[in-house]
Amino acid sequence: MRDFVHATFGSVELDIISQALEEWRRSIGVGRDTPEYELAAATIVTLFREGNRTLPELQASIAGHRWLSGDAMELARSSPRSESTD
Repeated sequence: MRDFVHATFGSVELDIISQALEEWRRSIGVGRDTPEYELAAATIVTLFREGNRTLPELQASIAGHRWLSGDAMELARSSPRSESTD
């Protein structure tokens, strides 16, 4: 629990989170202005805080996350505004 509560976010950590989020966004096909993107950002930060501190670890965690890997894709396919390329 200590790592989760005391996770720090410097430029390196924010870059890892940003890269993972952007890869996810492109793979799903959602814009930055969608609710799915905001939810994914919060989830990816949480995954990072849970100990997935490198890009490969975070990518693997995203791939294994039910909503990020499956449910979000279904939402993106059914959403008419999801293809925004912000």
